Amino acid sequence: MLSKLSSRFHTWARGWLILALIATLVVFAVLTLPGVQAASGDTEGLDTRHFYTPDEAFATVASYDDAGRAALRVFYLTGDIVNPILYTSFLVLLISWLFQRGFKPESIMQKLNVLPVGAAIFDLLENICVVTMISVYPAQPTIVAWLSTVGTTTKYIFIYVSFVLVLVGLVTAAMNRFRKKGA
Repeated sequence: MLSKLSSRFHTWARGWLILALIATLVVFAVLTLPGVQAASGDTEGLDTRHFYTPDEAFATVASYDDAGRAALRVFYLTGDIVNPILYTSFLVLLISWLFQRGFKPESIMQKLNVLPVGAAIFDLLENICVVTMISVYPAQPTIVAWLSTVGTTTKYIFIYVSFVLVLVGLVTAAMNRFRKKGA
């Protein structure tokens, strides 16, 4: 299944699509961040931290007023579903495009283009947990808070490893003058 997914990503890897995705990500951030910051009262969101304890998660949720919690619940169920789709698509296609130019088609490295999907999966877990904590406030389900921090921390691990793969892809593709290997 992962091999098929990897191959599919490679067929979609087009320079124009990667540029369109990065532009869409920037526009999306410009349009959504002010609303999220206003709803959170400029409190740092759980999804921007690398790690937090349940007590820190509950304190963050408690810092939101009722209107902020309602707005953030909607955001985490809509806009923050779009965001991981966008950044995952960008990373998957960028890694695919670079690796096509840096490694032979039969290289095992080609299959690493699926790695950013892990970030999206754990980002969605994080969203579900944050929405749950906001929805059941003032209750404090410790297991949900721990699952949230596991989702957040693991999301960032996948994102940072994906950026390392981008750097590896840039170096190897540059060494091949950005020509497709095997082409």
